[in-house]
Amino acid sequence: MTTVHAPASSANLGPGFDVLGLAVARHSWASDEPIGDLEPCGPDHIARIAYEAAGGRDPIWFDFDFPPGRGLGFSASSRAAGAVLAFVQQGHDAAEAQTHGYEVVAQLEGHGDNAAPAVFGGIHVVAGTVRHRLDATLPGELMCWVPKTETTPTDENRARMTTTVNRADAVFNLGRMGLLIAALYEGDASLLAQATQDRLHQPERLAAAPNSLAALEAALEAGAAGAWLSGSGPTVAIIADADDVPSIHEAMPAGGDCFVAELDTTGAVVREQN
Repeated sequence: MTTVHAPASSANLGPGFDVLGLAVARHSWASDEPIGDLEPCGPDHIARIAYEAAGGRDPIWFDFDFPPGRGLGFSASSRAAGAVLAFVQQGHDAAEAQTHGYEVVAQLEGHGDNAAPAVFGGIHVVAGTVRHRLDATLPGELMCWVPKTETTPTDENRARMTTTVNRADAVFNLGRMGLLIAALYEGDASLLAQATQDRLHQPERLAAAPNSLAALEAALEAGAAGAWLSGSGPTVAIIADADDVPSIHEAMPAGGDCFVAELDTTGAVVREQN
């Protein structure tokens, strides 16, 4: 029996639109045996499609522990679990299975900002076909506020965005991107309030998600070091000092779940079953 767990992810991190992503320690998993509450994957299942694209042919089963359609990289996680499972079944070691799995997942996703953390774990920057895992961690606790009922289809969300970029907005984001990389490498949470600001995608997306905007503003007012719209939303990701977590949790709007999550550092890996 082989079961592969793959983490959720949060993309963009504010100014890093389509180029930054980090792995969140919530998971989906695919298995070649029907253990526990796993459901069988039909031919149109997202994990099954990735599994077959990676050369898998046997029946597989699937489950997850985070909500789909909320900006936590459900599609990338599902595809990573399926693709890496197929390569493990073919005899590849863990590193090879991840490397080949990433190629499949990135192709199916169309971009790598969610694919890289879902497959490899950690924090990644992706530029075209080049991906790089940052030798850095988060300068604080990672929190996620997830609306209970709202969903945001990524394609529909992107259709709301303008196709041109003002030069001043581009410069604004470049500066914040530089600050964000510095904050991550230096562990300097004091930079995050500015470093997670954005003008390229969040204003339009937050305008269509007032509850998410309220959550983001409430988190910052309650002492968060930084906050951003996770992926295309509606989830809001937050970095905070551990001492501020309770007050931020209390400040979050009703109608959502707020939880603290670890940064997943292992990615899509085989997990032994007890």
